[in-house]
Amino acid sequence: MHALIPVCLADFFAIKALAVLVLGLVAYLYWTGLREKREQRRDRRWLETKRREIKEREARKTEQLPPAR
Repeated sequence: MHALIPVCLADFFAIKALAVLVLGLVAYLYWTGLREKREQRRDRRWLETKRREIKEREARKTEQLPPAR
C-alpha cells in the first residue's frame, strides 16, 4: 500500500503539470487572437482616415479648378 502512494502522487503532479501547460497554451492562443483583432481594427481605421483625406484632397482640387467654358 505504501508503494502505491508515490505512484498516485506522481500521477497527480503529472496531470496538474499537463493542465498548466494546456491552460498556458489556451491563454496564449486567446491573447494572439485578441492582438490580431486589435491590429485589424487599427488597419481599418488607418485606411478609413486615408480614404477621407484623399476625398478631401479631390474635393479641394475640384473647387480650385476654373469652370469649364
